[in-house]
Amino acid sequence: MGKTLLYVGAGFLFLIGLCLVGYGALSVIGSTSTNGSSNWLTYGLGFGCVGVIFLGGGAGLVYAGMRGTKEDVVQQVTMKVDLPGDTKISQVTCRNCGGALKPENIKMVAGAPMVQCPYCGTTYQLTEEPKW
Repeated sequence: MGKTLLYVGAGFLFLIGLCLVGYGALSVIGSTSTNGSSNWLTYGLGFGCVGVIFLGGGAGLVYAGMRGTKEDVVQQVTMKVDLPGDTKISQVTCRNCGGALKPENIKMVAGAPMVQCPYCGTTYQLTEEPKW
């Protein structure tokens, strides 16, 4: 919701800034007319400068709103498993070549444990939970 308010505020500042710059430009142009007054030049330049300040404020709010929108957040999930007291640890071996596997040879892919044997290169899904 904070970013929405920044963009709405920027829209208002842009609108006011454009109106002030436009009125300032008309005042400067009007001061050159035969019916115009030389005071209009001063007012026109003043309104133009204030309009540029408003436009800069609007650009600043847009920048502030865009600054935090990059979604390069990496989420790391840690799973803790509570094992029963009678758990036995045994060596997990490759079902293709019989080579001894280590925990780093098993990766979770789309929620399923996948084994890649470092010896024969075979990749397969584990059907039962390994007991290290």
